[in-house]
Amino acid sequence: MAGTRLRVMKAVLGGFIVTAGLSACAGPSQSSEQRSNLPKAFLDEGGTASAYGSSYTGSYLAGRHALREKDAGAAAEYFDEALIGRQDDVYLIRGAFQAVLAKGDVEKAIELANILVESDGDKSAAHLVLAIDNIRKGDFAKAKEHLTQTNDSGFNVLVKPLLMSWIVMGEGDVDAALAELNVLDKYDGFDALKDYHAALLVDVSGQVQRAEEQYAKAMQGPAARAVRLVQSYGTFLIEQGKDDEARALFEEYIKTYPLSPTINRMLEDMAAGKKIEPVLNTAADGAAEALYSAASVIGQERAVGLAATYTYFTLMLRPDFPVAQVLLAETAEGGDRWQEAYNLYNQIESDSAYYKNARIRSAWTKYKMGQQDEAVTWLEEIAAQYPEDIEAMVVLADMYRDQKDWSEAARQYGRAVDRLQNYENRHWSLFYARGIAYEQSKQWKNAEADLLKSLELRPDYPPVLNYLAYSWVDRDENLEEAKEMLIKAVSLRPRDGFIVDSLGWLYYRLGEFDDAVIQLEKAVSLEAADPTINDHLGDAYWRAGRRDEAKYQWRRALWLDPTPDQIPLIEEKLKSGLKDEIKAEN
Repeated sequence: MAGTRLRVMKAVLGGFIVTAGLSACAGPSQSSEQRSNLPKAFLDEGGTASAYGSSYTGSYLAGRHALREKDAGAAAEYFDEALIGRQDDVYLIRGAFQAVLAKGDVEKAIELANILVESDGDKSAAHLVLAIDNIRKGDFAKAKEHLTQTNDSGFNVLVKPLLMSWIVMGEGDVDAALAELNVLDKYDGFDALKDYHAALLVDVSGQVQRAEEQYAKAMQGPAARAVRLVQSYGTFLIEQGKDDEARALFEEYIKTYPLSPTINRMLEDMAAGKKIEPVLNTAADGAAEALYSAASVIGQERAVGLAATYTYFTLMLRPDFPVAQVLLAETAEGGDRWQEAYNLYNQIESDSAYYKNARIRSAWTKYKMGQQDEAVTWLEEIAAQYPEDIEAMVVLADMYRDQKDWSEAARQYGRAVDRLQNYENRHWSLFYARGIAYEQSKQWKNAEADLLKSLELRPDYPPVLNYLAYSWVDRDENLEEAKEMLIKAVSLRPRDGFIVDSLGWLYYRLGEFDDAVIQLEKAVSLEAADPTINDHLGDAYWRAGRRDEAKYQWRRALWLDPTPDQIPLIEEKLKSGLKDEIKAEN
């Protein structure tokens, strides 16, 4: 039954490299028996079959397959093969263009874009690439000409106005640049970005009083939560000699986001009397900021491939942009491309505010690549270097949790807890994680204490309510309190199938089988492919006298790849049904 709790934990606390199999490459050598059975058309004069060579069709299909599997590197290679002798084939060029964009080969993308804009069909993406290239060259008139020819659909509704505003700014007209941002008013959710970039545009124009007003306006809206705006506004205040106001701005932000590497570094630099550089200085820098802003928004919409492409373009315009490098590395991590993520993290310079975090994430990528000993060494070194910091220890604990070494995970989380001078609301997840590790390693009293502490720090948080209440149900303890907790959790997360399952299982353990069936049917409708929830529903059906439906659910649970320890239990129920006593069940 612990599987449900662990899936919830994974969702709260928490692979594109696939070899394409469609290439028409040389196969293995044939035996004499195999050669004797080949048609004569496949035999050379010596009686042996020639190796199959690469073909245009095979390379094209392999490239398409690699793109579908999100292996951009392989896709680019296959399309390159297919293009040999066919440099005028627009279909191949489009495929190659798509592949190099996904790979982040912006120079090759520019080369292909120059061909595509002269062809028939949709040229929007090619014009966008060339617009960005011309921004890099400082040819804003040409950039505007290309951007004007891009379409106004999809994520372009965000990217195009942002880029156009900075292109117009590059031509020297700040009022016209601000007017370009008004296009964003047609869509919901872009107010913060509009206010942020409007402030940056006026700041870069050098109009101090107007910039002050625009920053103040931006800080009144949702953009005030954005670290880039706080950083930009604070830097502007420092440039105007208003250090105290800047420091107050940063300190207020740190109250809400105490782990911000950027703002913490700015406070440190101010204390040390170091010069604070502006966030950006030129229209090209602003265009890079626009592309980074777009990549961040698009990544939140789970279009991670496109987000990565925009991040590559960001770095094309501004190579010294560590926050974009970090975003790209995080995207690679999300796709299980561990070597790529490692390489990106290691491009972060040692003087960057992101350096410590990059080292910690590099250690995690080493672990995921099978280099656990080196990962542990790195994390211990970072923990020793920053004696008041807990991040390296938490990642070390996460590593053992990932291996299901629950005792060691609990010990490492405990080391992190021991470093805390006082417990703040944000530490709820640390106690939650350690509580899970204790529960999984059969240290229930410690687990219960940590889960209760997590709820104290973050009251009524559904996943914690669920884990603690479900554990009590499994242990036949505090059932009435567990019932209140689960009803609260379901009311807060009615579409969470695992939490609904917990409530249904509670009703089952209380002998309220009709209510159990209602909740468990709902849970199965929300998480149809989960074997544990289907197994629970089978049990409830059996107790409610619906024996045929119970057997169907148990069979379904077996089809859904249950854990090895669940299989014999389900098979026994299919053979003999349930025992008379509920208390004997688990």
